Amino acid sequence: MKFIKPHTILILILFCFVYQSFAEYPPKAIQWKTIEKGLYLSELKAPKITRIGDSKITILKIDPKYFSFQLVAASEYDSLQRTVKEWCELKGMIAAINAGMYGGKSRISNVGFMKNSNHINNPDFKENYKAIAAFNPVDETLPPFKIIDTENENWENYKDKYLSFSQSMRMIDSQTKPMLWKQKRKMRSSMVVLGTDKKGNVLFIFTRSPFTPNEFSKILLKAPIQIQTAMYLEGGPESSLYLNNGETVVEKIGSYVSRTFAHDKNKEFRKMPNVIGIKRK
Repeated sequence: MKFIKPHTILILILFCFVYQSFAEYPPKAIQWKTIEKGLYLSELKAPKITRIGDSKITILKIDPKYFSFQLVAASEYDSLQRTVKEWCELKGMIAAINAGMYGGKSRISNVGFMKNSNHINNPDFKENYKAIAAFNPVDETLPPFKIIDTENENWENYKDKYLSFSQSMRMIDSQTKPMLWKQKRKMRSSMVVLGTDKKGNVLFIFTRSPFTPNEFSKILLKAPIQIQTAMYLEGGPESSLYLNNGETVVEKIGSYVSRTFAHDKNKEFRKMPNVIGIKRK
């Protein structure tokens, strides 16, 4: 009689655990906690268990009927970087996330196009980014918040119809299809993502546990959140989500990014020049 080797048993146990994790995903329904009217919070367990962190995804759902969206750029004020919490306190916002990756000579310019009313933070388009968050419409008949897919939609039709724009990398296009990025080396990181759902709500999405953008797009599409479009904003320790409505406080701080910050030790918000936040109407 042949006996099964101990390491074979261990492999079978791990396989069953992973299979069960995927079999239970996506959950049939999502549990939303009402923060206040028009503002909802949920936390999902990702189907892929990561080696770093708790494998949880935090989603803040915002109904534009009750909240206005603010683009805050340091270049429009005093050129000083602040944490997402400090920006909220300074500008009277109850929640905010990164507006996108930043850099340039001044270190306060969005990598993609960014404009807020008459102020231009960065006039240059990144041709390969293909997603622009547009909000503060000039006409009330327009959607209050839209992610423009510049490959499938004509940018010229929108550039004069909104006051606030921030360009970044497309993850889920306007047809609700994942955009699978080609990477020479798989980059996994903490991540903050901006999305919209099929009902017109805006989603602030955060994970401290590291995923590749391709993995994360597929996870979001399988989750029961009715996601319509999504764009990548930031990864690693700069990834930030903050909420404080006077009763509920949420502080989500990123950490891990492959090769350059490959650990889970960051415990503080990083300073940044540009954020997207919300105020009550």
